[in-house]
Amino acid sequence: MRSNRTLTPSTRPKTSYALVWLTYLAAALIIATASPIAITDSPSPFAGEWRLNVAETDLLREDIDEKGSILPAAGRMRGSINGIPLPGGGGQPQGMSPLAAKDPEVLRTRTMTITVSDRNVQLDYLDLSAPNNEEVLRRGHYRGRDSTWNKKKIEQKYKTSERKVSKKWSLRPDGRLLVRVQIKPSRAKKRNYYRVFDRTSATAETAATAGP
Repeated sequence: MRSNRTLTPSTRPKTSYALVWLTYLAAALIIATASPIAITDSPSPFAGEWRLNVAETDLLREDIDEKGSILPAAGRMRGSINGIPLPGGGGQPQGMSPLAAKDPEVLRTRTMTITVSDRNVQLDYLDLSAPNNEEVLRRGHYRGRDSTWNKKKIEQKYKTSERKVSKKWSLRPDGRLLVRVQIKPSRAKKRNYYRVFDRTSATAETAATAGP
């Protein structure tokens, strides 16, 4: 005998509901995997390996007056890197901070790598010896140093009992990295020291492959 029982909502097939959920899930996976660029920040233009360009650096070199009226004994030139002068030099007065008389490592290096994250900028000076072969800039105010960065520049400022120092990394229109270190001794005129770096071939090829 044929049954005339009518299917109630609780006894109807649930296949259609399962298909709807599977469709939504598949669509979400496609969107997540098809557009990673939309949800991933582009790398910093400063990231990579850089090598000193001596010729370009020499074009920006400021003539240093060796007379004491411009720079005191503690601020005269000390040595050079491929003929490029370094600040500092002379004896260190007693009681002064050793940090104050130390040349910024970026003025001494020939090859460096830059790694940029949201909170830190890591600079590794590949041709210098430890402990002077790396520098970490921490965003904001940290141990007397103020550091900021974006896609146009990296900057750090600090001062000691002897001088004020400002360091700035920026990209020139030709793609080269320009580093400016400004040093203002407490009893002398401020001086600007420049370094120009080229991307290494491997870094340049990676940047070109990644595109804008």
